[in-house]
Amino acid sequence: MENIVSLWNIPWLMEEPLNLREYFEEYHTLLDKATNTEHQRVDSENPVLDFLNLPEQKPGPSGMAINVNKQKYLEECSVDLLTVEDELTPQEPVKEPSVQSGRIVNWFAGTFQDGVIPASAKEKLKTLKDQAHELHLRETVPDYLRLRHRLLKYASTVRMVTDEDNSPEPTTVPRENCKRLRDIVLNIRIQRPYHKKTHLKKACNRFPSHSQELLVLGSQKLTELRDAINCINDLGVNEDLSCDPEFHHLSYMRNNSTKFPSGFFYINGVFYDDLRREGSKRYSESIINWAKKHPEIGEMRAESMSETTFLDLKVRLGYPYVFLHQGNCEHILIFTDVRLHHKNDVPDPLRFPLLRGQASKLSVKCVICSLNLANWIVLDEPRLPIAIAHVCHRCLKIFCYDHKGEKINNFKVYPFFDEFLSQQKKPHTNKVIM
Repeated sequence: MENIVSLWNIPWLMEEPLNLREYFEEYHTLLDKATNTEHQRVDSENPVLDFLNLPEQKPGPSGMAINVNKQKYLEECSVDLLTVEDELTPQEPVKEPSVQSGRIVNWFAGTFQDGVIPASAKEKLKTLKDQAHELHLRETVPDYLRLRHRLLKYASTVRMVTDEDNSPEPTTVPRENCKRLRDIVLNIRIQRPYHKKTHLKKACNRFPSHSQELLVLGSQKLTELRDAINCINDLGVNEDLSCDPEFHHLSYMRNNSTKFPSGFFYINGVFYDDLRREGSKRYSESIINWAKKHPEIGEMRAESMSETTFLDLKVRLGYPYVFLHQGNCEHILIFTDVRLHHKNDVPDPLRFPLLRGQASKLSVKCVICSLNLANWIVLDEPRLPIAIAHVCHRCLKIFCYDHKGEKINNFKVYPFFDEFLSQQKKPHTNKVIM
C-alpha cells in the first residue's frame, strides 16, 4: 500500500521502515559497552566518545595519538556554540523577594525585552531563526493565535500525569529502587473512528481527531495494545430497552465487543489479525484477495496478532497505519516516538500499556435539563425537538413515562456511553468506569 503514496520530502515521516529489534539491539550493545552494562549516569565525555566508536587516529605534536574525529565532535558539541553576541548576561538570582509583574525580574542584567533577537543571531542558531519567524507571523497574520492553536500537535490532549516523575500512573516502587528495563517504549497515538464521506458533492475527509495516546513496551504482544484501545463502539448495546430502562440490565447483556470480537492492525504491508476468541473472522482475507488483482499496490500478507511483539515490527514513525474492528470501525494508528526504557519510567512491565494522554472532549448533557450527563438515547419520541435525543436517567423517567412506569408514546431507548467517562480509570486499578 505504501507504493501508492509518496513518502519522500515529508518532514515528520520516516521514509524507510525501521526494524525495531535490530536497531535497538545494536543500540543496547553499544550502550552496555559505554556504561559497563550498569547504565550508570555518564558524567564525563569519555564514555560518550567511546560510544561514537571513531577509529581514526593521527600522531600529535607531542607524539601522542589524537583522534581527529573525536576532536571534531568535541568542537561541534561545545556549549560555547549556543551563545550569540549581544545576548543578555546571566547573573546570580537575587535572593530577596522579587516584584511579580507578569514575569520574574532580577534574573538578568539589564532590561529584558520580549521579542528582541540580537543581530546576526538567526544565522547562528536555528532555534532563534524559528523564533524570529514565529514573531513575524504574530505581527503580520490576523487572528494568528487561534489559527496557531488549531495546528498544534497536542492542542487537544489531556496529559495523564499523577506523580512528580511524570509517570502516567502512580509509581508505588521507591524511586531509589527503580531500575531500567532492557526494553523499548513506544509512544502510540490512536485517532477517533474515520468515516469517509462519499455522499457529499465535495469530499470532506479531514484527518480524524485524537482519541488516546498510549505507552507500550517492545516486548509486549500486539493484542495488549488492541485490548487497551477504548472505542465507544465496543461498549454499545444494540437492544431496545424502552420497556424497562435500568442500568442493572447492562451487566448481563452482550455489548458489541463480545458480539463482534474480530479486528486487525495493518502495519507496513502486514495484516495482524486478532483470532483469540471463538467466532472471530479474518478480516484481512478479502482485502488480500482484492490486492492480488492490483499488483501496483504491492504484496500483502497476514500474521497473528497474538504471536507478534512490537519488536518484531518494521515501522515508519509518523506514518498513519490502520486498526479496524466492528466490521467497518476504522482508527488511524501512528507511532510517534520510540526510545529506550529509563529508570524514571514505570518499572513494572505488567502495568503497560499506560495511558499517556487522552482527548479533551466535552461530555454530552441531557437535552431536557442541560444539567446532568446523558445516559440514554431516545429515538422517535414526538414530544422531543429532535428525532435522536440524549437524555439523562431522571428526565427519561419523568418525561417519557407515566406514574405507572408505562411509555407515553411509541419510542425506543438505547444506552449511551460517554466517550470521555469511558476512558477514565480508577486509581491503582485497570478497571474502566462504565
